[in-house]
Amino acid sequence: MKIIIKTIPNLISITRIIMSFLFVQAILEQFKYGQDMNIKLIVLFLVICFSDLIDGRIARKTNSVSIIGAKLDVFADLLYIIISYVALVNIKILPLWFLVFICFKFTEFIITSKVMKHYNKSSQNPFVFDKIGRIVSAMFLVIPGIACMYKCFEPYDIALIINCVLCIIFLAGLYSSYLRIKSCFMVVDFNNRNLID
Repeated sequence: MKIIIKTIPNLISITRIIMSFLFVQAILEQFKYGQDMNIKLIVLFLVICFSDLIDGRIARKTNSVSIIGAKLDVFADLLYIIISYVALVNIKILPLWFLVFICFKFTEFIITSKVMKHYNKSSQNPFVFDKIGRIVSAMFLVIPGIACMYKCFEPYDIALIINCVLCIIFLAGLYSSYLRIKSCFMVVDFNNRNLID
């Protein structure tokens, strides 16, 4: 029974991967082929967001936090974000520059996490999170759903509003990157000084 309970968070992450493909399929059916997928888009989006909220909490509650689970969770989030943004950029709902920024931010997150973990091995989680970065990544997660909902229900052009929100997220993401890179340099410098002494 314990083994089954410990696999629940990973099963939720795997389910999010499947739902991500269904979400992209619904985006294409709605906006490229003109089918009415409003309800399906909303339900899939809400379930994806909810699953992202609960998988880590369940893992912590059931004492089943693992490196594989953490990597699977990040992979599921990244897959959802990348494929939904690619679909939304392809049908011209979201701009390409923001997808490029997401790829930069994820690459920076992986590199800075590795550097920080190299010098601080106390945590089991392979990733190092920061508050601003968490907010930015949460926004990366919700923007596709919000963009779809606005496009489905709002007859007016909302490109200006979406671009303003994307610019705010971009600036917050750059600030998060600055803080993370600065922390890496501080950690490396501190460790180099300790080696010399």
